[in-house]
Amino acid sequence: LVRAPVLKGSPLFAKLSQVSQGAVRCCCHQAITPRVTLAREICFGNGEVCTAMSFVEFGEFRYNMDGPSGMSACRSSSLIVVSRGDFLSEAVLWSKWEHTGCLEAETDGITLELNAELFAVQVMNHESALFFAVRYARSFLWHLNHLEIISDVLPPMSMDSESLASQWTDSGRHLVFISHFKAEAGTEAALVCQALSSMIEEDPTHPGCDLAAPVFLDSDILIDLSKLQEHVRRSDNLLVLLTPGLLSRPWCLLEIYTAWVNDVNFVPVVVERPGTAFEYPTEEFYRRLHTGKELSEEGMKIISNEGVTLDQLEAAIRQVFLQIAPPFSPHKSACIRQAELKDILKRCICR
Repeated sequence: LVRAPVLKGSPLFAKLSQVSQGAVRCCCHQAITPRVTLAREICFGNGEVCTAMSFVEFGEFRYNMDGPSGMSACRSSSLIVVSRGDFLSEAVLWSKWEHTGCLEAETDGITLELNAELFAVQVMNHESALFFAVRYARSFLWHLNHLEIISDVLPPMSMDSESLASQWTDSGRHLVFISHFKAEAGTEAALVCQALSSMIEEDPTHPGCDLAAPVFLDSDILIDLSKLQEHVRRSDNLLVLLTPGLLSRPWCLLEIYTAWVNDVNFVPVVVERPGTAFEYPTEEFYRRLHTGKELSEEGMKIISNEGVTLDQLEAAIRQVFLQIAPPFSPHKSACIRQAELKDILKRCICR
């Protein structure tokens, strides 16, 4: 592989070559185009749409983020010199990207242009490369979103297997927080938690795959109730199991309120089983809520102690029911339950 040594200057291809030599070989032959540049030639300008990651094979180039694109901008005092083994614009492989600076050839040179769309095709044709690329992309974008300065020339990223997932497993994030009334839906919550966790873990391309606890169920994990709201804040979705007594439980209402003020996505789910039926809140319900007839005295005290007004609580509850609630039917066949759970998981977004 004549071009491989140049590509391996990047952490991406250094690791990818260990995972799938076939994917690297196909990228070299199918996705890369050499580009010859002359001294003083502008390779790209600030704000231009990017379609390829660039690797310097020969020559010396100068990259500059100051000012608008053009020759004058590329001669300012703030310059980064790139040469053989260096690379630029890797972000285009994982997101839509516009150049954030100007690249000028200081000498005659050659760059290898890795087309982003063709790279994706080759990676998807190699299963091991695809699994690696999904994990790498999530880690790369996490790093990108935490940089103070966004540039075509980015600092190197650690590529050991632990660091690829560390931002996700160590952050305490959850894809889903299951909110439920234990006396009415404790068993159903456990079933949903186990099933969704398995579905996520078995799909390496799922955004929640690398989370230490992608699905949070307080009866399994929570020890200190005072930390309940913090776990809601760390979640991307609040899955609310709708049972008859749910809206009379102060802790469930606080979970809903906390999700609302933190822009957590609501996924209401109706628990369907013989002999029970959830009644959607009417205007009469909200009137009773404001007059103190919907919650117990202790429940009202818990809500008040958390600094939540009844107006805020009403707004949060109304937000839940802007979504269409799919069913979960624990007493139906495994085939039906699986189909329902797949539908539920599709409604869970990754923020």
